[in-house]
Amino acid sequence: MATPRARFIRNRTRSRSMSNRGILRFGIIGCSSVARRRFLPALQKSASAQLERIGSRSPAKAAEYASAFSCAKAGSYEAVLDDPDVDAIYISIPVALHEFWLREAAKHKKHILCEKPAFSSLSKGLEIVRECREQGVRLMEGYMFRYHPQHGLVRKLMRENAIGRPRFFTGEYAVPRPAPDDIRFKPELGGGVFLDAAGYLPAAAALQIEAPPVSVLCMKVIDKVTGVDEAVAMMVEFADGQIGHYRAGYGLQYRARYALHGTLGRIEVERAFAINPDVEGSVVLETDEGLKRLTTKPADQFLLMIDAFAEQINGRPAEGESFESLLLRQHTFMEAARRSVAEQRCVSLAELSA
Repeated sequence: MATPRARFIRNRTRSRSMSNRGILRFGIIGCSSVARRRFLPALQKSASAQLERIGSRSPAKAAEYASAFSCAKAGSYEAVLDDPDVDAIYISIPVALHEFWLREAAKHKKHILCEKPAFSSLSKGLEIVRECREQGVRLMEGYMFRYHPQHGLVRKLMRENAIGRPRFFTGEYAVPRPAPDDIRFKPELGGGVFLDAAGYLPAAAALQIEAPPVSVLCMKVIDKVTGVDEAVAMMVEFADGQIGHYRAGYGLQYRARYALHGTLGRIEVERAFAINPDVEGSVVLETDEGLKRLTTKPADQFLLMIDAFAEQINGRPAEGESFESLLLRQHTFMEAARRSVAEQRCVSLAELSA
């Protein structure tokens, strides 16, 4: 029997042979708003990947998206998975439906880029990552903001000791209240701000803080009408003594930012998570010498994510952690936060590791 490593190599070779130019061919599961506004326009600009087939529960919607993005093939989710010309799947459907289609994509030996959060629990995540490895396919969770160059600028400033020793990391993701019929207000589909937005904050902290989180205290406010969480706050302790404070909520003035406060100053990313491809990145550095606003060139973070995914599928060595390692580290933290809410106490991440 072939080992998981051998199956991975075999599947990677298969992807190359199926695409004469070494371009990763994507099938789309889910005609969502983010797919239309962000992912598909970025995919059309990629030199590493291309659109092969669009799938939707609605034949009319699949045809509409196919027409809008000049795609010759459209149909059901099953048709996407059965297409031998599809190398990879982009999953953009409600969170509660992810796990079934992740497993189906792995069974069909398709690499997977899944919108966040990929899973509703750590246990499901561990099972599905194992299934992907057994099938020799890669799995990335779509935290696209990680690829924007403004975060690299923050890392550079940290290496240069611009703010001294960092002591606090704060992050917030606040959005106006969604429409009453929005899927984010449907508990059966994985609604609520905890799954929708709170995960961006530990993902951002992981970009800038080398020490791992060791404990988390999480609180939620539940909307009495919809039954989903509309506000989340977390206090986090890191292994080197740093403290994190995260908050996310609906029905608020829009804010999507994070900051590091150190012994010599403070760095803040003003639009950290959702930034248009034609907008400069903006990083504020505040020290005793005054305030400086530093910028990065406009960048399409979805395009950068797609290209990073395609390059690894085509054999380029990973820089830093693998997709799967990042994904499991993220979900270990979120599981600890979930347990903290359920048990109304501070939870050590070591409890989950054990």
